[in-house]
Amino acid sequence: MISLRLMQDTMKDYITMRNWFLEPELQEWVWCDEVGEVPSLERIIEKYGSRVKSLTDVFPYFILRDNEPIGFIQYYIHDEKSIGLDMWIGVLKERNNGYGTEALKQMVQIIHRKHPAVKELFIDPEVDNIRAIKCYQNAGFQNVGEIVDDEGDRCLLHKIVFENNGGNKDGGSSGYLDMLPIRQTAKQQKRERGEQAWENELRWTWRKRNI
Repeated sequence: MISLRLMQDTMKDYITMRNWFLEPELQEWVWCDEVGEVPSLERIIEKYGSRVKSLTDVFPYFILRDNEPIGFIQYYIHDEKSIGLDMWIGVLKERNNGYGTEALKQMVQIIHRKHPAVKELFIDPEVDNIRAIKCYQNAGFQNVGEIVDDEGDRCLLHKIVFENNGGNKDGGSSGYLDMLPIRQTAKQQKRERGEQAWENELRWTWRKRNI
C-alpha cells in the first residue's frame, strides 16, 4: 500500500535521502547541484533541513510502501494560484510498479484539500526522461509545451487544473476526477502573457525550487 508522510528532521530520514542519491540514475535526473558530485550527508542536511524545519513554501514528503520509505515527493508554492511538484522513486526495485503515479494522485488530493484556492499544478521532467513523463501523464498531467531550464536542459511542462476549487461540503476534495487538463497550450499562454514574462516566470520557478 502506498502512502505519504512529511519528511522529518531526523538523521534516519537524511541518511535515507543520501542513500537514494548514491544511485546513478537519480544523480543524472534529479540532483541538480554540481555535475558529478556525490551528495554527502552534510550536504543533504544543509539542503533539506531548512525545508523540513520550516514548512512555508516548500513541503517535502516521503513516499511509503507498506510504511517503508521508497521515494520522495514535494510541492512548492509558485504563487497564490499555482503549485509545482517534484518526485522520484529512490529504491531501484520499486520503480515501474505504478507507485509514483499513485503517490502523485495522493499528493494532488492533499494539495487540493490544503490549498483550495490553487487552480493549477505543474511538473517539468526533462524531455528524455520517458519513464517520468509516462508516470506524470498516468496521474492526469498533460504536456503543454517544451521549456528550457536554468541549466539549459529541455523540459516538458505538464499541468493539471482544477475544475471545482470549492471542494465538497466537509472542505475536502470532491474527487480526483474533478480535475481537468489545462486547455491552453504553452504557445497560447506565451501570446496572452507576453514571451518575456513567460520566460522570466519559468526561470524564477526553477531557481526557487532547486530540487
